[in-house]
Amino acid sequence: MKNRPIYVLGTGYSHDGSACLLKDGKIAVAIEKERITRIKHDGNNDTAAIQYCLDAEGITIHDVALVVQNGAAAGPVTDYHEGPRLFTKDVAVPIYNISHHLAHAYSTIGTCPFTTDFNIVVIDGSGASFDQCMDLSGFVPDREKIQQLPHLYYEKDSYYSYRNGKLQTVYKDFSEFGFFFRNREKYAGNMHSIGGVYEMLSKYCFSNVEDTGKLMGLGPYGEKGRFTDPLFDLKDGRVFVNYDTLDTLNQPSRSFSNLKNRFQYYADVACWVQDQVEEAILYTFRSRLEQDPAERLTYAGGVALNAVANARLLRELDLKELYMQPAAADNGIAIGCAYYGWLEILGKENVRHNGTAFLGRPYSKDEVESAVADIRVHDPLETKMLVDAYLRNIRYYNKAADLSGVILQLTLTDSGIYQLAFHDGEVELHHGVKKVPSVTITTEGRYFLQGMRNMDHFTALAQEGKITLSNGNDLFRIMQAVDFSARTEGLVEMEQQLSGGSQPFVVRRAENLASAVASLLAEGKVIGLYHGGAEFGPRALGHRSIIADPRIPGVRDYINSRIKLREDFRPFAPAVLEEDLLVYFKYQQDTPYMILVNEVRDEWAAQLSSVIHRNRSARVQTVNKVWNKSFYDILTAFKEQTGISVLLNTSFNRKGMPIVETPVEALNFFLGSELDCLVLEDLIILKKGTGGQATPATAVPQAEQAAV
Repeated sequence: MKNRPIYVLGTGYSHDGSACLLKDGKIAVAIEKERITRIKHDGNNDTAAIQYCLDAEGITIHDVALVVQNGAAAGPVTDYHEGPRLFTKDVAVPIYNISHHLAHAYSTIGTCPFTTDFNIVVIDGSGASFDQCMDLSGFVPDREKIQQLPHLYYEKDSYYSYRNGKLQTVYKDFSEFGFFFRNREKYAGNMHSIGGVYEMLSKYCFSNVEDTGKLMGLGPYGEKGRFTDPLFDLKDGRVFVNYDTLDTLNQPSRSFSNLKNRFQYYADVACWVQDQVEEAILYTFRSRLEQDPAERLTYAGGVALNAVANARLLRELDLKELYMQPAAADNGIAIGCAYYGWLEILGKENVRHNGTAFLGRPYSKDEVESAVADIRVHDPLETKMLVDAYLRNIRYYNKAADLSGVILQLTLTDSGIYQLAFHDGEVELHHGVKKVPSVTITTEGRYFLQGMRNMDHFTALAQEGKITLSNGNDLFRIMQAVDFSARTEGLVEMEQQLSGGSQPFVVRRAENLASAVASLLAEGKVIGLYHGGAEFGPRALGHRSIIADPRIPGVRDYINSRIKLREDFRPFAPAVLEEDLLVYFKYQQDTPYMILVNEVRDEWAAQLSSVIHRNRSARVQTVNKVWNKSFYDILTAFKEQTGISVLLNTSFNRKGMPIVETPVEALNFFLGSELDCLVLEDLIILKKGTGGQATPATAVPQAEQAAV
């Protein structure tokens, strides 16, 4: 009888939640929660991510040998968990908790390519509190002081050695949590933290912290010299934030229009912050290497996503190898938890990871073809008229005396924003945002109309990711108090109309898919590329990507403004055949995870202007045929047809949206955007009426195609 496989489940229970399932020491599947719920940076309750992994492998929670988690309290259902977990009383699987930086460290141990000893650096915004840490054997500055109030001091950087398969803590630095220090509102977060400051100043420039990477993109537009005061005090091997310097920054951006109107000021801030952060990171690395020298380092924590600083580390430190964990932020925590369970709790041998970042589940041919067959497009104006009529009926025929003060906001992506305000037994209907909502529903008009009459159907649509909401408790109160089916005689007819629609696209198959895709790119098409399991981490690497010919004039601005719907200063990445890297860029460094910047060669700067920044840097992705063969084949075919082996690559999403996960999501994005083409596995899908014309500009004339 064949031995049953051993499954170890890791789960990260904070912002950027995720789950990872190991099968006999290898990653079988891993997913970020946001890809399922469609809510950026979603975290806390881990049921959706865990169930995704179990379903992908065809097992239940009872088949798992053990669970290792970070950031979750004990017990299956508590207010802390924000909903029920899978670990009910009948589940006998043992559950272990490990601390934050320890999980980051094991995420690099499990996935790095090193076969010999190495050291590990973890730097982030904030880790675990001192009293939660399991790895305090190394040197801790101010240990005696911290031990007086251990719950108020949090990890900010950690340094480990990994020798002969054993982890040893070398150094851990802590600082007090900002909630208890100085001005609570301005300095919330971990004090004296590199990641915390970067996050704080991202909010200063962009009025949110949803994408701190934007600060790195804004920096090259700034001018050096406007700000000269040091942001950090670097001494005794530690980094301290100069809060007096921060106090001089008193013009925070409150909106995107404010950012546009004072663009140069905020660009200068970003330029200064990036420079200061790079110096702080380099200082930290050099100080740790003095304490315990190493030729090979691995690196994790949110700060490890700073591709500009990473390039300096590689070039300025005397290292043979530096491995940055691709999902370096908290989304990678689940991977570290799983490997800790396999290596330390079960005591198993480390099974070498093959390097792939494609850890999501693949979708079958039947699932893909079913998605294509079922997808329909509806007239947005018609849908809006139906929604308006439905909401007017709700407004006129409902009383809701016990809901005074509750505001239900409906953000309907195809119909607009509405608010239902409940006051003194009346229901007021407003178009647009009039008041701060108590609960928000985000969906398409058709799903709203289908779901609001029946809570079970609403729940099913939410589980499928077709409806997202905040504050489920208030929504339950509303659904209990308001009859959403009252006096809506026309609703059946509405649903019949919404279940119709047409397919405004044509589907083709090609004998040589890579060649056909390359031809479309050479014609000037902007293509959504969907293949296999999704990438794990923040970067799209060819399975959930938007790609284009980088030489097309205006293609960057077109994709930013018309497809991604994001700021025009945001750069795109060049994907290049691994063996051709030095043809276009100055430094030999394999970067398959798009986590390092390089510099373009002078002779290619003009042709590659859409994938390099204004300072001529580029966050390069090198593509190899070992674990990224489908994308490698497209680049190879593109080189054969055009003479150039570089493509523009960006994630298959728009601003504020997680990267698409399912075939249906890819199709919906394609049909609702100005993408020209969708490559969905082996299907080439084109919109009717495109006539083969390039959208952002004309295709590059043959005479301008440089040979490599």
